[in-house]
Amino acid sequence: MKLRHVLAIACCVTSAVNANAETAPILHPKGSPLPHTHQGPFVTTADGGVLCTDSKNALRSMDEGRTWTSTPLFAEPTKFAVSNERALLRTREGVIISAWMNGAERATPKGWHWGEKSVSWKDFVLPTYTCRSTDDGKTWELPVKLSDPWCGCIHSLIQMRSGRIVLVGQEIIPEWRHATVMWVSDDLGQSWQRGDVLDYGIGSHDHAGSIEGSVVERADGSLYLLLRTESGFLWEATSQDGLKWTGLKPSTIPSVTCCPQMMRLADGRIALLWNAPPRHRPDNHTSRAELSLAFSTDEAKTWSKPVIVAANYSGGGRVSYPYLYERRPGEFWITTMQGGLRMKINAGDLAAGEIPIYQPPPAPQPKPNGIVMFGDSTTAFRDGAVQKVYSVRIDEALQSIGSSLTVHNAGIGGNTTRDALKRFDKDVLRYQPKLIVMQFGINDAAIDVWKNPPVTESRVPLVEYIANLRKLISTAREHKAKVILMTTNPVRWTSKLRELYGKPPYNPETEDGFESARLVAYNDALRALAKELAVPLVDVRAAYPAFATQHKTTVDKLLLDGMHPSDLGHQLVSELLLPAIRDAAR
Repeated sequence: MKLRHVLAIACCVTSAVNANAETAPILHPKGSPLPHTHQGPFVTTADGGVLCTDSKNALRSMDEGRTWTSTPLFAEPTKFAVSNERALLRTREGVIISAWMNGAERATPKGWHWGEKSVSWKDFVLPTYTCRSTDDGKTWELPVKLSDPWCGCIHSLIQMRSGRIVLVGQEIIPEWRHATVMWVSDDLGQSWQRGDVLDYGIGSHDHAGSIEGSVVERADGSLYLLLRTESGFLWEATSQDGLKWTGLKPSTIPSVTCCPQMMRLADGRIALLWNAPPRHRPDNHTSRAELSLAFSTDEAKTWSKPVIVAANYSGGGRVSYPYLYERRPGEFWITTMQGGLRMKINAGDLAAGEIPIYQPPPAPQPKPNGIVMFGDSTTAFRDGAVQKVYSVRIDEALQSIGSSLTVHNAGIGGNTTRDALKRFDKDVLRYQPKLIVMQFGINDAAIDVWKNPPVTESRVPLVEYIANLRKLISTAREHKAKVILMTTNPVRWTSKLRELYGKPPYNPETEDGFESARLVAYNDALRALAKELAVPLVDVRAAYPAFATQHKTTVDKLLLDGMHPSDLGHQLVSELLLPAIRDAAR
């Protein structure tokens, strides 16, 4: 199922979880692993050591990261927890400033409910703080709170030649997205002034907006800012003082939906580290599989051809939320919050090799007498958003017991039963399956009220939906294939769904207000058809509430974005489906 314009975005607000912990990133041929697991940002202390922080401590190494000592950041550690997205600066005067979100004060409405009328945007709290050390990290002053509203990311903090400190922050705004908020300090981080809010005016979900910015000072004293957006490009803005910003517009830098980092290097160039669209999928604006490094010699007007310094092409692999540290002139330490990258490389070696362009392996041709999972995007692979869709889980379960049955995923996002009929021969029957599992309905039932003028009827009327399924089942039986039908998963309101579909006949005020308009009737008709034709039915929709209770969670948390199953949702489907497959395959 793929309702148009609805995005499934994995939350990364304060998580350092490796998107695929079992697979290490691929390094540039001239890159090498760092001898530690600590994440940046790093700074160089007066005695030549390296300093970074974790959630509670300042960490120092005097032997290039092989061993570390720690000192506490806080006199009252239970009150503070430094986020994994953080910034660190050592000023020319020797003051170290750390900026971060305080996880100890994190507060959200139960069940999240971002953008829903039952909650206020002010109910989402993740405060922004700074703290200072004047003795190279041995002791730390009391933290200073900059703001209370939910902040999704902090990772850029610089000192201008004038001495002014500039911090790039962000906050939730009443439009239910994030916007960039600028902060400056003229007393080395003891106090702060709030600058402009930069909002590019698009989106309303919890990672929407113009966010996760990085700033550098140009040779003429102006500031240049790059921001993450969902437009397919980083956006840019400029300032003379860090408070007032102008020229918010798209840059020419293609980017997926993730943050960039810029920094001024010892040789005068500006470096840019970010997730450009992967070379093998330049149209993909969400994959964080490749980490790109480029340089500018003209103050960020143009950039060199990107070099891929690290990559992870495994399912859902990420190398993102990067930190660049110039340990000494021309020696880079590169770490990431997502993907666990810990590497070093010399600038002079970047041109001496490259990570080959990824060539996805050809999909294996399904063997005869196997199982075909036939459906829409609730069946299809999710390209990183879900680690194991139910077809993969079923295949692994069957292999673990020595079954000869193979599983083929024939799900395509956006499909209705009309589409299913058109591609049934090519995508299913030609593989001579023994068993076909069918799950369609959310797209068929959808009423595209967001169109201009609004549509008033379902994409596929209920009578036609049942007729199409009847035809699919009879054709499968003619080809000696058994069929299992599945009801759809539930649909729950999200801010994006409400924005698009929150008008009659949908009711955005009730929990099941999307389903009740049409989808309930489609699932009921599917149940009746299964009974009439004596086709096994896996009632996914009916199982969701009890499964959520069993796992001490909510139905919403079994869904990625209100409509697509999460990993736990796919686990539910596989647990329901395995016994039905066992019975049907006898």
